[in-house]
Parts: sequence; C-alpha cells; structure tokens
Amino acid sequence: MIGRVRRRDSLKSVPNVVSCVLLLSSMAVSAFGQASAVRSGSFEVGGFVGASYGIDKFRVMGGGNVTYALKNKYVLPYFEYSYFPGLPRTEPISGLANSTYTFSLPLSDIHGGVHIRLPIFKESPIVPYLVFGIGTMHFPTTSATASFVGAGGTQVSVPVNIPGESDFTVNGGGGLRYYLGGSGRYGFRAEAKIYRPTSGAFSNATIGKVEAGFFFQLH
Repeated sequence: MIGRVRRRDSLKSVPNVVSCVLLLSSMAVSAFGQASAVRSGSFEVGGFVGASYGIDKFRVMGGGNVTYALKNKYVLPYFEYSYFPGLPRTEPISGLANSTYTFSLPLSDIHGGVHIRLPIFKESPIVPYLVFGIGTMHFPTTSATASFVGAGGTQVSVPVNIPGESDFTVNGGGGLRYYLGGSGRYGFRAEAKIYRPTSGAFSNATIGKVEAGFFFQLH
C-alpha cells in the first residue's frame, strides 16, 4: 500500500529533478568573471538546506558535508550527512476498509562519493560539477497508530511498531559552485541529485533531492 504511493510519487519527481540539473548546467554556460581557486590538499566544509520528493511526498531536509581536493584539484572525494525530519503521515491500511495508519518517519542519509569539477571557463567564479555517491538511507524503529472500525461500529486505535531499516542507495547528479572574493576560499553551492535505493523498504522508489548552501576551504 505505502509502496504503491511511494512509486507513484517518485515517478512525478524525476522530471522535476532532471529539470533542476539541466537548469544548473545552463547557468554555467553564461558565467564569466574572476578565476576560482581550489587548492590541492585542502578540505572544503559546508552546510546546506533543501527538499526532497519521492520518499513519501515532499520533505524538507538539512545537513553538511566535507570534501578533500586531490592533487589534480578536479576530483574531490566527499562525505555527506542529511537529516529529513519526520512529518505526520496518514495512509490507508491495505485490505481493511475504513482504516488508517498514522505515523512519523524521520530519515538519515549517510553517504560518500566524489565531486568532479568541470572548469569549462577558466576565468569564471562559477564552476559546474558532477557528483556520484553510494551510502545508506536509514530510518529508526518508530511507533505508529492503526485506527479501524471494530465490532459494533466502534472506532479502535492500536499502537504498532515500524521496524527500523538501513537501505543501500546509489545517487548521482550535478551542481554549481560560486566562489566569492579573490581567494576562492568560500562561496555558495547548489546541487540536484537523484537517489535510487537498491534494497529494503524504498527499493522501488526514485528519490529526488535539491539543496543549496555555503562552503569554505580549510588549507
């Protein structure tokens, strides 16, 4: 039941996320200005906020990541954590008339991967990049309430547990970095990605995520 809702919602999200990625890429084509600076061996730390669609409707999220610039400065391995607060949901119980589940399911996305910078314009403060990652989408064991009509037409509510789970996921997408100032040590970042869980409760879902935030480099 919940799986069917997720699959229907996730299909709606794919065109929206793809459009965001294309928009970010097109913005880079028109960018000209000051040279950006990424130092090999430097760490880049940043926070972000954003939104997702395809897990179980729209969700807000926030998190942070850290990247490390390899010697060539174009490949940046990274580690990222995102938190999706649980939002109250009510879903019908499959096969049982006049019945619903009420629950709130917080999620955590923990993964690592690489940012591949694309310095198309050497004199531009805007640098597009591709991103690929693997990790896990985790939700803890949480309580829910099942409500249905019992004997004699009485409304009955029963507490139930939703077991926690960690689902392996792969993700990919693209984004833009905008470097501020002459040093290039800090700036803004916008990114759009598609997640595809390969196992578990979300294995049939395609999840889109869009985020934006601030970053700075540690030399």
